[in-house]
Amino acid sequence: MNRRIKKYLDEIDKTERKITELQAYLKGIRSALKQEEDNEIIKSIRSKKYSSQELLKILTGIQDGTIGLDKNGDIQRKESPVKEGRKNEEMEKNF
Repeated sequence: MNRRIKKYLDEIDKTERKITELQAYLKGIRSALKQEEDNEIIKSIRSKKYSSQELLKILTGIQDGTIGLDKNGDIQRKESPVKEGRKNEEMEKNF
């Protein structure tokens, strides 16, 4: 086999191994980042000292999209899209 072809094939194999290693490394970094973000969320919520029932309501609201958290970790109630649609309809009727 031509030496140049062999050299290119070797370089391709070496590069593919590096890519595989870097993808695994990146996956680990992303996992660590997600864990740190989760820890920060838990820390923020625990600092508010909610009762078990309040915490359950908050978490349920976050999951169904009726509650969000601002940058400071404070709770922000969101209106459901159905309510917002009704408000817009009422405003249009008034004009």
